[in-house]
Amino acid sequence: MAARNRYVRFLAKQGSSAKVTRPGKPTGSSSKRKISLSYTGIVANISQVLMLVVVVYGYIYTVRPVFQKELVSEDLARLQIEQRKIQQQMDKQTETLAAGEARNKELAEQRSAIEAQVATLNQKVVDAEKLALDATRRAGQATAEAKTAESALSALQTQHYGLKLESLLGDVALPSGVVQFLSRSRSIYTLKVFEEAEANSIAQKLKSLELQPVDLAKTTLSQLKAEATTQARAPSAAVDALLARNYQEGLAKHADELICPTQAYADWQLAFQSAMQASEGNIQSCVREYWADRTTQEDWTPSDVRSLQKSDFWNEQERFYRVDCEVSYSYILNTAFRHAWEKADEPCDERRMLVNDIVMDAPIELKLKPMTVAAPPTTQDITQLFQNRNRKQAEVEL
Repeated sequence: MAARNRYVRFLAKQGSSAKVTRPGKPTGSSSKRKISLSYTGIVANISQVLMLVVVVYGYIYTVRPVFQKELVSEDLARLQIEQRKIQQQMDKQTETLAAGEARNKELAEQRSAIEAQVATLNQKVVDAEKLALDATRRAGQATAEAKTAESALSALQTQHYGLKLESLLGDVALPSGVVQFLSRSRSIYTLKVFEEAEANSIAQKLKSLELQPVDLAKTTLSQLKAEATTQARAPSAAVDALLARNYQEGLAKHADELICPTQAYADWQLAFQSAMQASEGNIQSCVREYWADRTTQEDWTPSDVRSLQKSDFWNEQERFYRVDCEVSYSYILNTAFRHAWEKADEPCDERRMLVNDIVMDAPIELKLKPMTVAAPPTTQDITQLFQNRNRKQAEVEL
């Protein structure tokens, strides 16, 4: 750019010298030179303007941003230094604050511990006072209980003596369950169940004798509860209540074992009636057996038998034989059904007899028979027994 300026000044000097010398009329070549020089000046000026624009643009978009960036960097560095100083001050203050809080917490814990110790001591004092009052109260109760126990012991001794005396004199009352069992046993012998004259009421009679062991236990439990209520103020009240409670628990535990299956009463009545209807054939066979034995004993011939059959002796003797056979058949029929019923009722009867032992889990020596629904004797069974009657009598005589 400096060279261009020097060139411009050179051209200006040349122009001024030309004016002084006043040359002659220019020729064509000099005119062309002047025109080219004027174009060159214009281009030089334009280039200078463009150069100025470029310089200004470079300053605005290159130098100035760099300068501003450096200023911002310096400000940022200064701010960071100040921030670190402030942060250090804050850290020191935070440490101081944390130390103060820790100290305050330690003091608060010490205060809480002291307050807890004071509260514990106060509670111990209160507990000690309560223990002292309770000890005094229990001492009074112990004294009263000792007096009560002494009077209760005296009453129990009197009661025990009374029980011993009643046992000696035979005045001890039987439990109601035992009374029911004995009443039923007596009814079995007094109430003739298997009677030919009352064959239509056999099922009703058997049902009237039905007595479940669980019902006996319930009756006994009711009696125990009543005694416990009646003797609520007696010295043995606690024992009576305990016995009733244990009996109730045992009954709930063994209730299923004390329920006997219901026998088919109608089947027993029908079987007895069927055996009665079959009696005529058995009686006739019995009469024929009597005549056969008599014929053998008397050594009668067939002609003797035919002759005797036409006499009154034969008719009278046959009536005697028939009555004897009827009595024998009736006895065998009744005995067979009675024994069969006793055997069918035996498992349940065992439980009636030992109902209290079962409820109270007392040891039972004998093994209880299983409970089943027994079938009554059939007509064939009665016929077989009737046919074997003479054999059994012979065995008894031997």
